[in-house]
Amino acid sequence: MSRSEDQRHRIAPPDGSREPLRTNLFDAMTGANAQLLPLFPYFGEGAIVPAGAVMRGGAGVTYGQFFHTNSVDEVVIAFGTHGSMTDTGFVFVGAYTHGVNSFLKNEQDPESFNVVTITQRQRVGEEQNEAVIIRCEKCKEVVAQVSYDATPPPADHYADPAGERIFATIIYSAEVAEQYNASEESRTCKKCGTVNPPFPLDRWGWSEYALRGRTVADARRALEQAAAGK
Repeated sequence: MSRSEDQRHRIAPPDGSREPLRTNLFDAMTGANAQLLPLFPYFGEGAIVPAGAVMRGGAGVTYGQFFHTNSVDEVVIAFGTHGSMTDTGFVFVGAYTHGVNSFLKNEQDPESFNVVTITQRQRVGEEQNEAVIIRCEKCKEVVAQVSYDATPPPADHYADPAGERIFATIIYSAEVAEQYNASEESRTCKKCGTVNPPFPLDRWGWSEYALRGRTVADARRALEQAAAGK
């Protein structure tokens, strides 16, 4: 192999857009404020985006169910489970439209738990689209839905003019659940008339993640303005 051919097969050094980082899933999820917590702050083109989730059963616990549509694959790895529909070490790729719940066989069992990662690869130069859907518990008709453009920003995560590094999936999941929970009318199925129960939004922590994300983005802008003497 010639020197020029050898150079073509070498992996280019980091360009500074995503500094190499490491984290321990178990340590990270101990302090998690939401389900589907991204483990790294990189969501731009080409980024591999792993997110962790922790579920635990208990008296009166319910996680409900919603549906998620994603135009890119989501790879799930179960790092530790008990009383779950996924065994420890189980790996699978979800369908583009898939149901999301606790995956616990009995949510009332305090000994049931799972700790998993869900990972997606951001597209480069292509659109990404997602949707979050809540269906009627009786007839499965769509009761609430938010579809959104999840196309990743440029690989340099600082290029986002809003200065926000927050995961769109969580933001829009919070939005659809808040719309659904807004009133009894918004939870009523237009097809069969069933008044569905509120979605357990607090159990998922999405609104808290969204609030903290906006606050941190505001704080980052305030620091940049102070540094610029504005």
